[in-house]
Amino acid sequence: MDSIVVETTTEEFEKALHCSKPNQAIAYIQAQRSFFFSETKLYKTNMFRVAKSILNNNADAEDAVSESIIKSYTNLHTLKKQESFKPWIMKILVRECYKILKKRRSIDYYDVMPDIPVIDTDNTQILWTYVNQLPYEFRSVVVLFYYEDMSIKYIAKTLSLSQGTVKSRLSRARAKLKLLLEDNGGFEYDRFG
Repeated sequence: MDSIVVETTTEEFEKALHCSKPNQAIAYIQAQRSFFFSETKLYKTNMFRVAKSILNNNADAEDAVSESIIKSYTNLHTLKKQESFKPWIMKILVRECYKILKKRRSIDYYDVMPDIPVIDTDNTQILWTYVNQLPYEFRSVVVLFYYEDMSIKYIAKTLSLSQGTVKSRLSRARAKLKLLLEDNGGFEYDRFG
């Protein structure tokens, strides 16, 4: 990320102007950039996984992640609490994914998302295969809840749904996964139980 030339945004400059000393202004901008780059680096794999679960296409997922990073950097001043960075950037990402879906006009829906390596165990790969068979509305909440460890509250904010809707989709997704596992001679796995 060091090779990227980043210009100071207007918002950064205006906040820095409120600092009484020039060194404070520079330190403030550097701290904001450092925070942004470290958090983005931490969540880039998670962002790609979410984008891929929505778009089912590597190139579109990469575009969505890139656009989301640019938009989030430009709007970093709107982030109220640094602790909320992950749900904040994920919401930007989900909106960008929906924007890409709308641009496609003729959307090809795939029932199964291509494999993304999660953990190298047989049971996890089998489970991931079944998660990919879920309809999008169930798959998205399962990925965010179980694979991204987001709370129901943050999933609701990210997907612009009520918490009750997220809970019901999770419940229905668990029931569908259980049926898929039972019908296909699945395995004992209590993560979704």
